[in-house]
Amino acid sequence: MSDAFGCHHLAIISRGPDLPFISIEGIDGSGKTAQVGMLVDRLRECGKSVVQTKEPDGGHIGREIRAILTAPQRTLSPVEQLLLVSAARYDHVRSVVRPALDAGKWVISDRYLDSTFAFQVAVSATELGPLYDAARKVVVDTTMPDRTIVLDIPLRVAQGRRTQRGQVEVDPSEATRDFRLIRDALLNVAARDADRCRIIDGDQPISTVGSEIWKVIQTML
Repeated sequence: MSDAFGCHHLAIISRGPDLPFISIEGIDGSGKTAQVGMLVDRLRECGKSVVQTKEPDGGHIGREIRAILTAPQRTLSPVEQLLLVSAARYDHVRSVVRPALDAGKWVISDRYLDSTFAFQVAVSATELGPLYDAARKVVVDTTMPDRTIVLDIPLRVAQGRRTQRGQVEVDPSEATRDFRLIRDALLNVAARDADRCRIIDGDQPISTVGSEIWKVIQTML
């Protein structure tokens, strides 16, 4: 039996979630943060215990590392960025993600490992694949999302959304990012790992995007 939210109450009573770790990815301006919040609210309406988190802010040292990454007038190489983000993720996985999963909670993360590949590895003129693979093995090990939603959006639309933020504090490095390469990298990740990843058109009304995400997640209930 399902209610208006599409929640299967018999499944909730009889057992916990089978696939509780979800990440949502996308270029800046894709709407992923809003969708994370909507998904968390919807899962909680279904009676799920949910931990909402994000990267690189999650964990004990995430905020300090974000402060380094976003400091004005500071230029970090892709290698430095990759190592800093990996350090934040190492703590995030062990202080937030794994404890929540072990406790039977859903984890919904605004960005995860795929962002590192797209934002640091794919855009770098230096071959960072071996370093990325080594860091992934140590940092993440087997703690990978069971589903990853990639919000795809035209570059011009994402740019317009970023501009509309006005005085909202954002990452100053957005101004120099090659979003074409980043977008292509996320789509390539999704194509290579089609069992885990689902691409959803982010250039739709926010409620429509949310409904399409819910169709993917609802099967896990």
